[in-house]
Amino acid sequence: MLKQLARISRFLALPLTAASLAAVGLAGCAAGPDEAAIEEVDASNVLIDAQSVARLAPGERLSVDLSAREVMFHFAFDGLDFDRIDLAFGDRGSASMAEAMAPLFSHPYSPLEAAGGRFVVTADPANFPALTAGDIAALEQERMIAREHGSGAPTAQPQSIDDCVEQTIYFYVDIVINEAVQSVLCAHTILVCGSTTCDKQTHNGHDYLFCDGQETWNDARASCAAEGMSLVTLDDEDEEAWVYSLASAHSTQKWWMGLNDRASEGAFAWDSGAPVSYTNWYAGEPNNAGNEDCAQLNRFYPEFGWNDEPCSLHLRYICESSD
Repeated sequence: MLKQLARISRFLALPLTAASLAAVGLAGCAAGPDEAAIEEVDASNVLIDAQSVARLAPGERLSVDLSAREVMFHFAFDGLDFDRIDLAFGDRGSASMAEAMAPLFSHPYSPLEAAGGRFVVTADPANFPALTAGDIAALEQERMIAREHGSGAPTAQPQSIDDCVEQTIYFYVDIVINEAVQSVLCAHTILVCGSTTCDKQTHNGHDYLFCDGQETWNDARASCAAEGMSLVTLDDEDEEAWVYSLASAHSTQKWWMGLNDRASEGAFAWDSGAPVSYTNWYAGEPNNAGNEDCAQLNRFYPEFGWNDEPCSLHLRYICESSD
């Protein structure tokens, strides 16, 4: 029954009044980047789109009960009026989605950039079949993780876009309901492609390349080496502030740097071979949550602090000359 109804897109079985969507056993689902994965979820899937809101009578609001742990709510952005949706938590109260999600939409990994213009909200990370037990443990510790699935340019994209992968961002959002904080898990997918443009800058006698093509740490390292450079080494607070400022001007998402512990777990070394005389890890990092051996900037922009990530992720990167 679940798999049959999971194939139905843009359909809601509930007559949309002020009634809560938590009352729905199963109301359809949004076809995300991997529809088959959604079909296999042992949970209810509910699609919320512009048509859902259009069915409301004048003055009525759509209530989405996020306390229903077995439900995954799939929000489609196209024409969706967030001002007419409330996020409810059972008898704990509710909040306007437009207000509650404002921090999420201004996040560097905002779901407004999601592939297909949709994202998922649920109370239970176990509802995502792509997440392993290790991923869920890392998510509980990190509050945000990125995982990649699939490769190759999707059929909806021009075939001139090469080396694209889908990267799903999972992260918790804290919503204040009647002065109490409620956490919900959001997930959305972005398309990451490898074509690269590098901006050359000079600082204190060193050349830097800020490269916007997103590569694995190894491929980023090889790209820097092809230019006679290494992934960036940060020697002090002043250099970091300069690098951070320029990187953030290009993108507030994550950037690879040269620090890594691939050779020996916990023994971090710079790609350039320079001694590790300065570090600025974010609180609780590095923690190797999910086999993370490579370091990056912009963990949660605009906060400073470094983070370790799986080296297989595709991120932007910064190269630096040795002299």
